[in-house]
Parts: sequence; C-alpha cells; structure tokens
Amino acid sequence: MIKAKIFRSSKRVFDCRINDTNEIVPATVYREVMKKNHPVVGDNIIIQQNSESADYEITEIENRENEIFRRIVRSNKKKVIASNVDVILIVTSVSNPRYKPFLLDRYLARAVQWDIPAAIVFNKMDEYADDFELEFEIEKFKSLGVSLFFLNSEEPEDPRFRDDFLELQGLLNNKTAICLGQSGVGKSKLITSLSDGKTELLSSRLAKKVNKGAHTTTWAEIVDCENFLMIDSPGVRTLSLQDIAAEELPSLFPDLSEIFSKCKFSDCKHEDNSKGCFFHTLDEDILDERIHLNRIYSYLKLKEEIESIPEWEK
Repeated sequence: MIKAKIFRSSKRVFDCRINDTNEIVPATVYREVMKKNHPVVGDNIIIQQNSESADYEITEIENRENEIFRRIVRSNKKKVIASNVDVILIVTSVSNPRYKPFLLDRYLARAVQWDIPAAIVFNKMDEYADDFELEFEIEKFKSLGVSLFFLNSEEPEDPRFRDDFLELQGLLNNKTAICLGQSGVGKSKLITSLSDGKTELLSSRLAKKVNKGAHTTTWAEIVDCENFLMIDSPGVRTLSLQDIAAEELPSLFPDLSEIFSKCKFSDCKHEDNSKGCFFHTLDEDILDERIHLNRIYSYLKLKEEIESIPEWEK
C-alpha cells in the first residue's frame, strides 16, 4: 500500500505523486472506488502496483477535509473539482483593474460554502491612489477574520511591502492553495514571485496561446511551487452563483446571522420597504454598523442575482 496525492486528473487515469519519493506515476482507478467518489485533484489516496503489469491502481480515496464544488441543480448532484485545500488566496487589484469589493464578497461566500479559510491580497499597492476607502475595506475584512496582505507582486523586494510578502510565503508554506481573482489583477505574476520564480501557472501559458476557452474549461492540476502547492483550475474562477439556492445564501454570510435573528419577522427580506427590519436601525456613522450595512447590501445584490436566474438555466 502506497500513499500518494492526485496532481492531475482525467476520466480514468490520474497522475499521482507518491508521498515518500515525490515520484509522479500514472494510476487507474478501481471501479469499486469510483462508485463511492470520483477521484479529483488534491485527493489523498492509496495506490498499489499490479504484480503482473507493474501498473499502479488507486485502491482507496482517503476522507476529504473539504471540497471545491458546484451543484448541478437539475440533477441534484455535486460536481467536485478539487479537494483538501488549505487556503483560498483571493487576489484583488487596487488600481487597474479597478477594485471590486462585491466580487470579493462573492469569493468569500464560496469560501464559507466550501469551508476553506480565505486570505485576501491587495495587489499593485505601489499604484494605490485613494480611489476607494482602503481603510474601511481593511476593517471590514478583519472583522470577518480574513487574513490580509498588501503587495507589489511586480517588485516583491519593495521594502514597503516586503514584510507582507514574507508573511504570505510563511502562510503558504507546506500548504495547498487555490488562487482566485479577476483577470489582470496579477495572479500568475504573484504565484511566480511567491515560488521565487520557479513556477508559471499552466492556465497562464494557455491563455497566451488561446484567447477563447482558456477560462471556461474545468480541468485542474496541482502545480508544485517548491514550498507550497497551487491548484490551477480556470474552471472555478468565474464563480457563477447559479447553483446556490436563495434559501442557502444567509448561511454564506455567517457574520450577519445574529442580525438576521433580530428582525421582527422571521421571513424578513431586509429590503428598504421591509417592516421591522433590524438593519434599518443601524447607523452608518458607527464603524461596526456601517460594516453590517455594507455586507447586507452585498447580500441583497447576490440574492437578486440568484433569483434572476431562470430555473431552466440552473
């Protein structure tokens, strides 16, 4: 019995790295194993070598710590893309492309759904020009327990942000991560810098050659970044919410659960005309309450998006 981790997946053959030797070997999967779970990138597995052919076979998938997944609503099934992720690295730009706070709330909702800790990187800090209230955003995400880092990934040695760069490297050390963020925020450059120039993400290379389709596929692989592992999967980057039910959304904003319970009516929609809504009593001049108001606004935007998707599209 040999312990290994799946680094790349296909229909029946998987590239697996043996824990003891770091050797990458192809392995097929037992039909009995497939009945329980389809193997995915990140799975910790048991493989054995066929005595006759010397080929490797996956005989067991160990229990997963967590899963990155989407729900297929029409068939009521869950499509798992990757597993056993230690941290979601959310990268945002403070300049170009412009900062989009509600996009980060979307990512954080998924992090809660997948039960994976999140860290936010404010990138291109050398270009910050007071285009938005950075201090408020910092306080908001700190209140959510999210780790924050401020970087210039083009110049990781920039003394203004060097400590944060080293701290982020420390956070990722011996971890498995996935990096999310809109196009142009500097994800690939950041990963290259964090790996001390040893790694270039496959999706970045593909995107340079293929203008269409590079960010709509669902393949995934693990890239060895020397001191950490990075799951590279452009298929999860758009993060459409069409597989989330409106009744599930409140659970993805756990910081608001106590306030939801203070509304006069249990079915409160928390809108401008909602009578007895506790959010109407909050004061924007008080920082904590302003954060709650900002988060409920984000919640309502996501709820509107979810409810606007026709059932036949889900």
